[in-house]
Amino acid sequence: MSSSPCVSVVMPVFNGERYLKEAVEGILNQTFGDFEFIINNDGSTDNTRGILESYTDARIKLVEQEHQGVIASLNRGLAIACGEYVARMDGDDIAAPERLEKQVAFLRTHPEIGILGTACRIIDDNGRDLGVRRWPISDLEIRWTSLLSSPFGHPTVILRRDILTKHGLEYADVFHTVEDYDLWIRALNHTRGANLDEPLLKYRVHGDRVTNKFREVQLRNHDIVALRTMQEQLPDFAIPSEQVSQLRELFVGGSGPSRDLQAHRATLAATYLDLLDAFVSHHPEEPGLQGLQRQEALKVARLVFRWPLQPGCVRIGRRLMAMHPGLPWSYSVHLWNAVCRRLRPRTLKSAPLRCGWGQSGDRQNNRAVRQRL
Repeated sequence: MSSSPCVSVVMPVFNGERYLKEAVEGILNQTFGDFEFIINNDGSTDNTRGILESYTDARIKLVEQEHQGVIASLNRGLAIACGEYVARMDGDDIAAPERLEKQVAFLRTHPEIGILGTACRIIDDNGRDLGVRRWPISDLEIRWTSLLSSPFGHPTVILRRDILTKHGLEYADVFHTVEDYDLWIRALNHTRGANLDEPLLKYRVHGDRVTNKFREVQLRNHDIVALRTMQEQLPDFAIPSEQVSQLRELFVGGSGPSRDLQAHRATLAATYLDLLDAFVSHHPEEPGLQGLQRQEALKVARLVFRWPLQPGCVRIGRRLMAMHPGLPWSYSVHLWNAVCRRLRPRTLKSAPLRCGWGQSGDRQNNRAVRQRL
């Protein structure tokens, strides 16, 4: 291994003894070996330190500190990192053996990409498979997604370290629980992003996850970052903060939309289409724009054309047809698939589901996954 490793893997951990061995060994068993593994023990009071000290792999750099929280731990890891790339990891997740190999190979052949995530497989606290979570693939879709939510799965990301050092970027402690969303938005001002469609990480959902304990704070900070992103990226599009939260509830998730929001879904759908129009006007020459419009037209149709129909549906229908002339066929296929899912034998309901941006799946399971991601 060279004196300066290719990849710096940064993993903070606090009282993580239950899942820690699987997380550590998932990185140590990577098919790509040129990395340093920076593990920051953030003042754990359980057996975390003992587990970490049991490893003798020279690639591990163990950092001990008094408990300061995940953002301080992450920033300390970034300050120590000396690799060309920085990869994120959490102490309760499991990386696929080929994760680093495939991400590094992609970045080496796509120099324009500075942030790269992957899909991930969702598992519960006992390791049982709950399905697959996918994020948008192209830079265009990532920038559209970023207006209302984080376009990457935080522990799946690898990025070029020089983007951080050149522009003085680090995690901001004012955005607790959405520090990643905030950082990606600022980094995307200086580079392009992508996601691999292959699940290269097992993401564990359980009651001790930080995002479960601070859900209200997370949603509030999330919507602050989303509003700031819209104001910066689409300065000619005006929207009150309340509507940002409403659009997020209807179109992204995080908390189930209230009956009041459902009663105004046609009005909010019109606002969502206005947001899309503003985005399109700022990216008129980007490849993939028509595909994005067709995708979003179907998403809006699925929301709006439900019984009872609301005032304004006809007007929205005309807008959607202009975006996607084949919408009646696409919507018919969607309805047929929905009927088939309802008629599917109960024994098949445990099958892996796709629940990425703009994709359907079992609604209840989708919401449970989104609340933890």
